[in-house]
Amino acid sequence: MHRHLDWMVRTISLLLIAAFAQQADAVNGVVGPGNCNYAGFSSVLSTVDGSGGGTITFNCGTATITFAGYKQVSNAVVIDGGGTITFDGGNSSAFFQIFGSATLVLKRLTLQHGEFSSAHALENFGFLRLDQVKMQNNVSIGAPILNQNSLIVERSTFSANVNTGTGADGHGGAIRNDGGSATIRYSTFTGNQAATGGGAISSTSDLDVADSTFTGNSTTGAGSGGAAIEQTGGIATVMYSTITGNTGQTFGGGIYSNDPAVLTVSRSIIANNTNGNCDGSSTALVSAGYNVWFGATSCSFLQPGDGSGNPMLGALANNGGATQTLLPAAGSAAINRIPNAQCMLPYDQRGATRPGGIANSSCDSGAVEAGAAIDLIFYDSFE
Repeated sequence: MHRHLDWMVRTISLLLIAAFAQQADAVNGVVGPGNCNYAGFSSVLSTVDGSGGGTITFNCGTATITFAGYKQVSNAVVIDGGGTITFDGGNSSAFFQIFGSATLVLKRLTLQHGEFSSAHALENFGFLRLDQVKMQNNVSIGAPILNQNSLIVERSTFSANVNTGTGADGHGGAIRNDGGSATIRYSTFTGNQAATGGGAISSTSDLDVADSTFTGNSTTGAGSGGAAIEQTGGIATVMYSTITGNTGQTFGGGIYSNDPAVLTVSRSIIANNTNGNCDGSSTALVSAGYNVWFGATSCSFLQPGDGSGNPMLGALANNGGATQTLLPAAGSAAINRIPNAQCMLPYDQRGATRPGGIANSSCDSGAVEAGAAIDLIFYDSFE
């Protein structure tokens, strides 16, 4: 079922891109040369969004555009930075607010130094898709991304974001999924921090995470947990993910889930997290099998393929693909843990085929299929 869901997400994304491409002939906007600044970008966005939607690209070379206030999106807009554009909040501005009827796709962009004041760095009430986005060094009272409708994240990196809020504001060092539906694929969360809970992701509603890496995330407040993922409502799944080296201030250094939530974990590595790899009620945190845990505390999963063992993970590094990953070494307890018939998802976080690594007959738990070849068509997102 997860294989079909994964391809459904990708098909929907491609259909959205095709729809935007049809609009682009009429409403394209190009920033630069000569207007590669906030005023120039604002003018182009106003024209494209005001005409009903379209695609914005840049002819600026490598450039940083410093925001002087967040922008609202009311139609269907794609902003493609081509891997050379950085949006900077100057530690005083958010970036975008997406209306309930709107769609915003951000591609190949860096968003940094956004600050929560009157809006989260990205505040989504419609449809938001991030593809190959780096969201880094945003420090605010509240999660950098607030999602209350539909969010898709693919091949993106969230690093060194800090949520300094307390109480309800203190959930989610990178993403707060609060009443919406969030899908996370092929992405890395590292060095993010929240005070109340969910050092990387805090969710009160439906969440689907696969082929992703969580390391070095933390919670800081008394009674806080879920340093990688905190799930307190809705239905959530975590599959083929690597969750290691995270720190919960009090409990759940890896993942935390409690009633009325149901979080199902499968085919994942949960290892060496401080103050517990897993925490939550037995009805809220369950296994669908083939998980590996390692360290001082067990995850108490008892489904086929579940068990303790050293995943022997390397450092966070460029192991191919769009995001950095943690590569298991030869002899890892994660390698060849999953029978071929139970592999389910066709790619790892890097876009390498699964199965396709060592022995080429079974799949590895975690985000990386060791020794597998990267599918260049996947890596280029079929474009």
